[in-house]
Amino acid sequence: MKKERTMNNKGFSLVELIIVIAIMAILIGVMAPQLTKYVERTRQSADMQVADSVRTAVVTTLLDPAVTDGPTGAVTSTDINAAPFTGSTAFATSVAEILGDTPANVKAKLKSDAYKGQDILVSVTADKQVTVTINANSGTGASAIVVK
Repeated sequence: MKKERTMNNKGFSLVELIIVIAIMAILIGVMAPQLTKYVERTRQSADMQVADSVRTAVVTTLLDPAVTDGPTGAVTSTDINAAPFTGSTAFATSVAEILGDTPANVKAKLKSDAYKGQDILVSVTADKQVTVTINANSGTGASAIVVK
């Protein structure tokens, strides 16, 4: 009768459970660094989209005939948190409306280790060509984001 009871026991032994846990730990140890690299690349892509959104907002505002107080000459590497992108001018208001946020909050959207806390620099040439640049933090090995 005792033999019948042990034959019907279909559970896992302790050794089998330990082996499965060890295999899972090895897999996690191998995959975790790859996952963190993937997450960082995703954040850098999001930062690139922020730069593209800023460029689109500035170009759209420059092309708006109702906005007449925008930069008329060349503006070289101006931080988006400085004039002419701040204040209550029609140009600054239009850029903020298109971005859906204030310039300070747009800068806070930079999430990757490579670009977090960096200034968003906007250059406007005399012929209204817009370039947005976000320099990389030192030591990250990333290059600057430049959107033309």
